[in-house]
Amino acid sequence: MVDFTRPVTHTGYKNAEKLKKHYHRVYKQITEKPSTLRKGIDIKDIKDKKSWSADDNFFNMPTAGTITPLWGGGASGFVTISVLIGYFANGKLKPFEVFLLILCSILTVFYIVYYFTKPKKEEILNRRDGLITMTGFLWQKNITIPFKECLFVYSTGGEDGTGAYNLEAMRPSKSKFGTLTIFTVGQGDCYKDMSFICWYMDKNRPLPPGTAFDAYRDRDYERRKAAGFPRPLYPSSIATPEATKEQQAERKRIGGW
Repeated sequence: MVDFTRPVTHTGYKNAEKLKKHYHRVYKQITEKPSTLRKGIDIKDIKDKKSWSADDNFFNMPTAGTITPLWGGGASGFVTISVLIGYFANGKLKPFEVFLLILCSILTVFYIVYYFTKPKKEEILNRRDGLITMTGFLWQKNITIPFKECLFVYSTGGEDGTGAYNLEAMRPSKSKFGTLTIFTVGQGDCYKDMSFICWYMDKNRPLPPGTAFDAYRDRDYERRKAAGFPRPLYPSSIATPEATKEQQAERKRIGGW
């Protein structure tokens, strides 16, 4: 078994009660049946550290962390070049163009430096220990926090709605100004993502649907049976049945749910 255990770096939030009242809060609950994840297509073998991989203990989502420097550096570099082309064509720059040139030149250098010096970025769901690992902000190290304490919101997107309803995790911060990181599992929107994550992270429930987890269902079932089928950790408005009718009947008889 590949061990994706990471040490806990944070517990709780500063101003937690205020953050819990966030207008765009997404609560930990299962409200929709998530899309099935297919073995070898959506999810690779757990030993493959470069692709999304999962078993009954860990869900690993490798991320290079290059989107921010590539998009940011690309945009600022484009503006820098455009202003310079205008200067060579006209022989002068307006005050605002000078400001843009200086600002975007600094941003371009910043993103280039960040691209080559950024720390390793990780996104991991640790079902076994109830932990979630998310990327840190810029050079900040990855953050690992108990999943039950982690707060989630949804993105609002632009004026046209582009980028809206992505699931975002709140990063714990020592200051009252926290940052957000997109934390999606490819389900399509924040509520489906949260439904899948809660289903997977609730180790008292069977594994989510999909052939990606079929090889681990019996082992997971026997673990929960040995524990007496404890009741779920997170609420669900849909059924989360066992793989077979026989297993479902035994769970109801032993666990009462």
